[in-house]
Amino acid sequence: MPDTIPHAQPGDRIRTLRGRRGWTQEELAAASGLSTAVIKKVEQGGTARMETYHTIATALGVVTMTFVSPGPPDPVLNGPNEMVLAPLRAAVAPAMNLAGQPMYGTADAEEISLPRLEKAVSSLGAIYHSNRYDDLAALLPPLILSSQYHVTHLEGDPEQQEALRLRADGLNLAARYLIQVRAHDLALIAIQGSQRDALAIGDMQLAGAAVSVQAWAMMRQGRFREVMDLCLHAAETIEPRMSSATHTQLEAWGWLLARASAAAARNNQPVEAEEYASLAGLAGTRMGREYKRSAGRSFGPLTAALIKTENAMIAGDPARAVALYEVLPRGVGRTDNSTWNRALLDAARANARTGDVARATEIMTKLRIEAPEWLRYQQLGQDATREIVSIVRRKLNPNQKALVAFYNLTD
Repeated sequence: MPDTIPHAQPGDRIRTLRGRRGWTQEELAAASGLSTAVIKKVEQGGTARMETYHTIATALGVVTMTFVSPGPPDPVLNGPNEMVLAPLRAAVAPAMNLAGQPMYGTADAEEISLPRLEKAVSSLGAIYHSNRYDDLAALLPPLILSSQYHVTHLEGDPEQQEALRLRADGLNLAARYLIQVRAHDLALIAIQGSQRDALAIGDMQLAGAAVSVQAWAMMRQGRFREVMDLCLHAAETIEPRMSSATHTQLEAWGWLLARASAAAARNNQPVEAEEYASLAGLAGTRMGREYKRSAGRSFGPLTAALIKTENAMIAGDPARAVALYEVLPRGVGRTDNSTWNRALLDAARANARTGDVARATEIMTKLRIEAPEWLRYQQLGQDATREIVSIVRRKLNPNQKALVAFYNLTD
């Protein structure tokens, strides 16, 4: 009998699959490591986060997407980000007039300058990797508008190729920022614009980088199967010849496979996740050390190795994750801050789950002090803090109290 139950809500599907296996709610809770109360609430129609569905799917031996069903969303009021992001929304997705022309307005009153635009893109890339999101919120709209204006003004000029490349980089940067602040639909508009620009100038590596970011946004929306198909198709299209591949080619190919691996892991397909992670590792090994694009993300042997540590946490194996952290490549350079900070969150959770609360607290405290703007947007950071607090049996120490206050949690 198939494991799909058409036209059913997630709770109905879980109840049906549990019944087919002859399990009680208590037995499913024990197999998944969740509480019986959570199983009961989900089966009664309560909503759950994707991580919970993944855990239940693993216990029942099905892919995570078994529990994702289409349907109308609940009506919600505009969140606080709507007004804050209005200037960036106008730059990324401007109004269109009846002639089909985007209404950018005048980006600036000065004479256009590609060198100045390139310097701005590079500067904002550095700001992004320094986790200065408040600064980005103010600086990204004029940067995107300026790149739009350059592309339009240089139409028919050979220099438009460079303007398109810079706009692609700027939109890529905007998309990554928007993902961090959970504006995923707007991020997809930005990154698909970046991809179109890259294809217009025939830069397949830049297009591949855009697909990687697109996959990241889609994965945040739980679209795991789509991400796998998208990334594998793109990876096959741009697969480099290993004997002569450049760092740029290997970086684009490696990130696509990293995204495919992450999606497979989240969709409870560990064999595929391991296969794609190993291929990404091949790209990283071939590169020899970390390579960072001016406004992009880093890739190399360290970034590739971190894929497997993340997958171990997704698979619910914190002991393996801790062991993998111990053997990460050294002396190969640093990955970008966002990737490394994300790895530190997994390391904190892995240490907490294996009983080393002191180390978990140390890692989270370091992130709170060094990357607070980034950390405040990370649900996993809140999860790690809750795990630490739930394990501590004595009174919380000052660092643990500071983490509770940072996330406005209660002891």
